[in-house]
Amino acid sequence: MMRLVLLLCLCPVLAASDEMRKVPYESLLGQPNRIETFDGVPSAVEPGLNFDRHWRAPGLSIGERLLGQSAAEADTGHGRFDRLRGLPGAPPRAVPGAPGQNLAVAYHDGFGSNALFPLGPEGYASASGRGEGSLAIVFDDPQFAFGLKLHAEYPDPLGQRPMPRAAQIAFYDAQARRLTRFVVPLRRGVMALAWRSGYGVTAITLENTDPGGIAIDDILYEVEDLAG
Repeated sequence: MMRLVLLLCLCPVLAASDEMRKVPYESLLGQPNRIETFDGVPSAVEPGLNFDRHWRAPGLSIGERLLGQSAAEADTGHGRFDRLRGLPGAPPRAVPGAPGQNLAVAYHDGFGSNALFPLGPEGYASASGRGEGSLAIVFDDPQFAFGLKLHAEYPDPLGQRPMPRAAQIAFYDAQARRLTRFVVPLRRGVMALAWRSGYGVTAITLENTDPGGIAIDDILYEVEDLAG
């Protein structure tokens, strides 16, 4: 099993590498927080429910990209994926993609619950379009401790599925300045990812090159009414 390693890719614009550190997801569960589970809508097997607008939860918005960015298609040898281009405007704002190429929520066997699928260039109707898209998460309030769970591929004891590849995660402050960017090698099953930051993180973008696509669940973050 591949050991999860976070590699700093591209020098951070504002923060030194020690300002954004990976921590155990479970270590954040004891503090005031909210977890967005996507279980507030009916559970449906894939393709699930298509959302052509941004996803809104208390203290949180999710879309395809940040305002000011565009999503271009990257046609690779292992799939067609969204690639984000351009610089976001301030303050960060999540905006949806084209109809059928934004977001879907469906029951996910790996999580055992609803999960969010970013839709890629092949779109909602295609199995190869679900999970290959980009994702932008914007918090109402800057975050100093937050996390999410990501699923890239199911266990494959017979070795018939392609190996998981990588996700690229970028973090932005309230002025839409990029704080840092990580490349996360993916592995099979659920990966729980969490960070503490010396700077307040207002937005996250996530792209991937996984042949089977990714799904997201259990976004953990602070909201003002819980944090006091």
